[in-house]
Amino acid sequence: MKRKIAVIDATRVSLAPVDNTVAALYPELEVIHLMDEGMSMLAKEEGRISGANLSRMVSLINRAESLGVDGILLSCTIFSPYIDLLRSFADIPIVAADVAMFEKAATDYGKIGVVITFQPTVKSVSAVLEKCRDKGLEFNAEIRVAEGAFSALAGGNEDEHNRLVSECARSLSETCDAVILAQMSHMRVMPLLSDLKVPVLTSPPVSLRVLMDKIEEREPSQN
Repeated sequence: MKRKIAVIDATRVSLAPVDNTVAALYPELEVIHLMDEGMSMLAKEEGRISGANLSRMVSLINRAESLGVDGILLSCTIFSPYIDLLRSFADIPIVAADVAMFEKAATDYGKIGVVITFQPTVKSVSAVLEKCRDKGLEFNAEIRVAEGAFSALAGGNEDEHNRLVSECARSLSETCDAVILAQMSHMRVMPLLSDLKVPVLTSPPVSLRVLMDKIEEREPSQN
């Protein structure tokens, strides 16, 4: 059975990482991107996720479901703390790209280093990590912003973005058991980190696997 998913994006820099991962791991999967860059702009302006911003996300979830997709992937990590609320607006599986990755890291490693490039993501990542602790997971985490990387990528300077993220990851690897590249757009940096002596985790492969598993779990009940 050919499956179809929707990926909800708040920035275009997450498009290629998702598409490249799907092409490599799930070539038969049909992907529909629904993007509203205004969500990330609003989050940056307000310094939080407001009710108006959540409403925009819910509208995209409703649109995705109306297109007949089997599941939804939220590539925008700023909405991850609200994943339980957002799931209540759909009858199909919804997975936040980074939540599964953080849970795996928090389970497997004592100290994790987290690289981000979009400042508002600090709050969302911190909230997700606190939820991991609420589940009884014991770990330490250090979050660092690769300053200038997000604007470099948005301006078309991918090499500079990759350099800044790579430098940040290497610095964290000196004191951490594993490094997490927190945002979808960081997937492109992986080739520069192949020589690190600690594991480097990225969200596209992990989150897509979780979503596909949830879709498969639903199918027997629909027969």
